[in-house]
Amino acid sequence: MKKSVALVIETSNEYARGILRGILKYQDEHDHWQIDLQEHERGAPPPRWLKKYQGRGIIARIETEEIARSIRASNLPAVDVSAARKLTGIPWVETDDTLISGLALNHFASRGLRNVAFCGEINFNWARWRRDAFVSQATEQGMTVHSFDLTAGMQDLNHPQTRARLLNWLKQLPEPCGLMAAYDSLARRLLQYCTIIQRPVPNSIAIVGVDNDPILCRMANPPLSSIIPDAEGAGYQAAALLESMMNQKKVEVDCILLPPLGIAVRRSSDTLSIDDEEIEVAARFILDEATKGINVSDVLNKTHLTRRALELRFRKHLGLTPHEFIVAARMSHAELLLRETSLTLQQIALRCGIESAEYLSTAFKKHAGMPPGQYRQLHYLKK
Repeated sequence: MKKSVALVIETSNEYARGILRGILKYQDEHDHWQIDLQEHERGAPPPRWLKKYQGRGIIARIETEEIARSIRASNLPAVDVSAARKLTGIPWVETDDTLISGLALNHFASRGLRNVAFCGEINFNWARWRRDAFVSQATEQGMTVHSFDLTAGMQDLNHPQTRARLLNWLKQLPEPCGLMAAYDSLARRLLQYCTIIQRPVPNSIAIVGVDNDPILCRMANPPLSSIIPDAEGAGYQAAALLESMMNQKKVEVDCILLPPLGIAVRRSSDTLSIDDEEIEVAARFILDEATKGINVSDVLNKTHLTRRALELRFRKHLGLTPHEFIVAARMSHAELLLRETSLTLQQIALRCGIESAEYLSTAFKKHAGMPPGQYRQLHYLKK
């Protein structure tokens, strides 16, 4: 007989839907769960049927005291997939917010940005952890860092006072600046506000969100860059934990934090800010032409530098050699094609300026830490 498992997880945002996809993947592989799920929005009351639920276990986003009370009263094995920590004493699975912020900062640094900023709703643990990690790591790297804390009374971004404060803050950010928003819908709103105050994105303010919501990111103008959290991995790990608990196995782990899967670079952060005109010209040439099979000699021809000077000044400003920068640009394009198309590996190689699928596979594994096929399996947007 299949085990009945309740999912108290909203269906209204990309991160939560990713968790659900991970749970369904676990179910597909093991085929002994009967899942009970009621559609609801984030923060909604728990479903009424949960009070008398006769299933075997629960996976929940425990973000309110009301949901916590319902889970506690059920006396069923439960796993939390929220950072709110409203119910202690049960395992919880989340994404690693420190690494998420670090990925955004590394992206800004790779574009030569030394002024950075963060905006998020700090009444949520995960947003506060992202802000703290962002500020701490930016300070350690010698960057100038700014932050805007959306408090509990400022969650309505349409409220005139909140809107005015955000517009004023954006006006005062130095130029150029890399801005990380705690999640995609906030990033999209900030992008709209930059248009209102005539701060061009990405050249004046480069913006990165979190969650990689395909609809929000593609609908943004310009399209929004976004960190890709391993939401599916969180759902899968939560399901595996719950299975052990339902089988009365001792669960040693209290918390599992999953690293992000990468960053989807789109136009909103596709900028360069390098205090060296020769290197900025060379780097822009690489970003524009890397997929056309260029090499370091082609880059040299765009400058008045010797090869040695080019290498040294590239390392000084971007932390990479020109060759490494070319490879990184190609691999970034390969990531995009793996995520968002069904092209073969050979077709992707050719579109990245690489002659063979074998060479692409080797370079991609070195870049991403996994083969292209595995990356596609994790990321591919099924149309």
